Order: sequence, then C-alpha cells, then structure tokens
Amino acid sequence: MAFEAFRQRLGSIIGGFDAAQAHRRLRGFRASRAHVNTLIAASGDTITARARWLVRNNGYAANAVESFASNVVGDGIKPSSTIADAAKKEELQALWLAWTDDADAEGLTDFYGLQRRAAREVFLSGEVFIRIRPRRAEDGLTVPLQLQMLPAEMLPLDMNRTLPGAGLIRQGIEFDGIGRRAAYHFLRRHPGDLTDPGLAGETVRVPAGDVIHVLDPVEAGQLRGVSRFAA
Repeated sequence: MAFEAFRQRLGSIIGGFDAAQAHRRLRGFRASRAHVNTLIAASGDTITARARWLVRNNGYAANAVESFASNVVGDGIKPSSTIADAAKKEELQALWLAWTDDADAEGLTDFYGLQRRAAREVFLSGEVFIRIRPRRAEDGLTVPLQLQMLPAEMLPLDMNRTLPGAGLIRQGIEFDGIGRRAAYHFLRRHPGDLTDPGLAGETVRVPAGDVIHVLDPVEAGQLRGVSRFAA
C-alpha cells in the first residue's frame, strides 16, 4: 500500500495519464484487470440470457436487433460470378439459385434468411456458428450441401481442458499445438431446450473446417462473443 501511494504521488508530480490518477473523481473506480476471455467465461451465459429476454420482452430492444440486421444484410449479400462464358455463367447461376432455396438445414428459410438470422445472433450474443452439412445424393437436393445455424449456447463456455499431445480446449474450441482452431465441441442439444430428448451435456467434436464461426470480437485474443447489449 505504501509503495502504491508513493507511485501515485510520483505520477502526480511528474505528470502522466489522468485516467490513472487516484483523485476524488476516480477513487471508487476499480477496473478489472482480467482478460476478456475470463470475463466472458464468468458472465457470458448470463449476459446472453438477459439479452434474449430483453429482445423477447422489449420492443425497443427487438427493433434495435432488426435495425442492425437490416443494415448489415439488407435484402441479402449476393455473390456475382466473374465467369466470362455466358452458358457456364447461366448454368452456375441456376445451381446457385437452387442451392439458396435449400441452404437452411432446418428448412425454415433460404440462404438470405440465414444471413439475417446470423446478423441477429451476432447482435444478441456476439457470435453465431454455421455448421456445414454435406448431404447424400438420395437426400434429393440439387446441391448436396446445407448450413445448420447453431447459437452461442451450443458451445459450452466452461469446457476447458488439456489434450494428449500439444492440443487444448478453451471455451469449447479445440486448438492444435501452434494455436490454430482444430475443432469445435458442440452440445448435442440446447441446454435450455427441455423439448429435446437428447442427452444433456453430451458433446460432439466437429472439425474446424466444417464450421464458420461468425464472431464480432472487441478485444485482441478474444475467443467468444459478447452481446452488444452489454455495452
């Protein structure tokens, strides 16, 4: 304590950052020095739950989410083919249109609807996961590929462990020996969905190449998202 008081007095003598001073206006300001991952691990589930409750029960909050999604996605982000051959371009466009109609693994919307839902999830929880699901020929799809959207709650924040070798799992994300994302360990059922008869707490390992992690990080080194309602 004596050294801290000396350091602060020295700072006031030689000058420095006002934000680091201990005068009356800042005396009660005790900023956490914990890393953002530690803070999200401790509070992320609660923040997301409160954000979802707010959107379900408050029209202003719901409108904020919809406004964000409209500004980010609009009518849908559409690719433009650069193929010069007109016949091939037309053929590719036909396949694209067929795929966009069937892109949603749940069959509730099309590819552009998925974009809008993803934008809403990013606002609500700071992240969303898209699992790439290849399909069999007998599934009857023109393009045998669909996208499954998984909310933040499907990847457990409290899953942290060291793996044999040099790998480790942090907040549900598996990393290899040089820090690359190797896999995601998703829950088989949503922890809050009591209508799903699946085993609670059971996880499945999905290779990182089969997952698109849409994340809106606010700090360097951040692994998981945090709701925009937290600001």
